[in-house]
Amino acid sequence: MSVSAQERLELRRHECHVWRVTLDLPADVTECLQDLLSGEERNRAARFVFPVDRRRFVVAHGCLRQILGGYLGAEPESLILANGPSGKPFLASPRTVLRFNLSHSGDAALVAVAWDREVGVDVETVRPIGDLLGLAASCFSPVEERALGALPERVRLDCFFDGWTRKEAFVKLLGDGLSRPLDTFDVNLAPGEPARLLRVAGGRARDWSLRAIEVGPGRRGALAIEGCLRSISVRDWVHRSGAGRRDGGRGGRGPESLPRGGERRGAVLDLAGRQGDSERLACRRQERDEERMPRLDQGGLDRHDAGEPAGRARREGLILEESLAAGAWP
Repeated sequence: MSVSAQERLELRRHECHVWRVTLDLPADVTECLQDLLSGEERNRAARFVFPVDRRRFVVAHGCLRQILGGYLGAEPESLILANGPSGKPFLASPRTVLRFNLSHSGDAALVAVAWDREVGVDVETVRPIGDLLGLAASCFSPVEERALGALPERVRLDCFFDGWTRKEAFVKLLGDGLSRPLDTFDVNLAPGEPARLLRVAGGRARDWSLRAIEVGPGRRGALAIEGCLRSISVRDWVHRSGAGRRDGGRGGRGPESLPRGGERRGAVLDLAGRQGDSERLACRRQERDEERMPRLDQGGLDRHDAGEPAGRARREGLILEESLAAGAWP
């Protein structure tokens, strides 16, 4: 089942829909989703070294096409996705005011959609970090670094990932990618507080909204959207094996409407890797082997996506496992 007419109307009422997608699906469903991809997307999928990363890329992008096609009443495989001047993806055909963003990590993905309002979304898996405060010093603003250091140690790791997903979602909304210094804006980190943008250099924090998104145990998710957000609707995208190319529908739990000021604490997601790994990502610039690695810039849908046949992507303070195809927008 695709996105229904009622859901298309609800998107205007809720202002934003966020779809939670499980990426580890049966082989027959994955094959159906692969049929929806463009030639470029299939080529990017083929560059992944590990089959599990390849399959998850296929499912994430196939589901994105299903979701967008459902809202537009178009065949998913007919959609043409392109990149704007700053590298942020948009729908080139059909031309529309529908805005979207995709993030995935491990076996989970988030897809955010809104009418005529820029959106950004991020999901990360919580994992231990040896020098948490040292990492925060390299990727948080001074205000955020001090706020994290003032928190009890028992909550610090979760709050770090809360802050990280909020910052990533905002950067993806703006479309600035690697050119946006992470210390030019502040988000809140205190446990139990609704997500908020506190400061934006050269702008007004009230021009954007942040929300935490519940993703599941061990993960954190966040949404950033242009303007004031009164409510969003969070729902699950479900696939049934053997049901054909456009098989997708709402999850058994149904939509969760989150009014302004009320949000569910999420779980957490993916950005730090093995402790002691010597290769790091530096200064939000991506270093790459020109011969063996795809471009690691903002020219795609999500920075957790680029195939990485050899070597590792690098980014300031964040150590990524070789098996994670992370560090770029697909």
